[in-house]
Amino acid sequence: MFEKFSNIFRFGPKEFLGIDIGSSFIRMVELGKKGKNLNLNNYGEIGLVSVDKPFRVVKDDSISFSNKEIAKGIKSVMKEAEMTAKHVGFSIPDFGSFFTRIELPAMDKDEIPEAVKYQVRPYVPLPLEDVTLDWFIVQGAVGETVLKILVVAIPNEIVAQYEEIAQLIDLKLKFLEPEVFALSRSSAQRLKDKEVIGVVDIGARSTTCSVLDKGTLKVSHSFNMAGDELTRLIAGSLNIDYGKAEAIKRQYGLLPDEKQQGSKNIRKLLMPLAGSILDEIKKAFRNYYLQEGKEVEKIVLSGGVSLMPGLKEFFSVEIKKPVVLADPFLGIASPPILKDTLKQLSPYYGVSVGLALKGLE
Repeated sequence: MFEKFSNIFRFGPKEFLGIDIGSSFIRMVELGKKGKNLNLNNYGEIGLVSVDKPFRVVKDDSISFSNKEIAKGIKSVMKEAEMTAKHVGFSIPDFGSFFTRIELPAMDKDEIPEAVKYQVRPYVPLPLEDVTLDWFIVQGAVGETVLKILVVAIPNEIVAQYEEIAQLIDLKLKFLEPEVFALSRSSAQRLKDKEVIGVVDIGARSTTCSVLDKGTLKVSHSFNMAGDELTRLIAGSLNIDYGKAEAIKRQYGLLPDEKQQGSKNIRKLLMPLAGSILDEIKKAFRNYYLQEGKEVEKIVLSGGVSLMPGLKEFFSVEIKKPVVLADPFLGIASPPILKDTLKQLSPYYGVSVGLALKGLE
């Protein structure tokens, strides 16, 4: 998405850096390629405790970046992890871009860009000259059938901010990509040929629900219920600070009563909100079934909240489908000593792995 360069004779880089910038963490993965084999060169992250300001601030549905702090954080991780890649791809937060799905009649390839601009205009809340558009066909054959197209628009102001960050750290920005596309790419490694899977990414601020059919992203839906709300609920109910509430959430979550160890029944406290998140997920999958006549066969959970105790089991029972944790490092060679560590970290690194995979395509 949003390629910066195009050259028919270009050979792809042998190593690539995928960087996922969140509001409280920056997570980075450096992958290398030798022949057809992918290797994990290194990975790393930095949190807010190491810097002066939030990396990314969301207010009134707009996003602002602490560019110098982000550059400082990236430099420190690269130095500590001895990362040497010079080509980079950044993720764009889903709530920092606009998604819509349109339908076009059969037409030639060179007619599609103008048709997309015309059709998408009512769905983008900014003038088209102020955004960068990209799109891809999710169903249909060019010049032969009706086309179903997923379109994404990113404000040019955000694009410029990422360009500045890359310049500050002397990296070559090759592309920007919405989080959902990067996560879908790394999640698709779990797919069987004809499998339809739902990818649920529960972050701090929002939850994104997507459907992949044969590895192709078909639909994506985001809503503003996620990890921070769960933590604030605990903090308010128990009259404790955010940090303590976050620790309790991570320790007990939705564990059954007998495993709560006198924790004042956190499961009972969180269940209504967890149920509301689940209802939104069910709604997204039901809408896909009504549109396409296909049911989601498996759920892949990603994001830090996916590791909350009892959540995977709760979803599995209620949705009545297999639910697994994201494993973006699947098929990527790494030292055996990291096996257990990567298993624990996997749900956090889906986006950055997906970016690095694209960079090595």
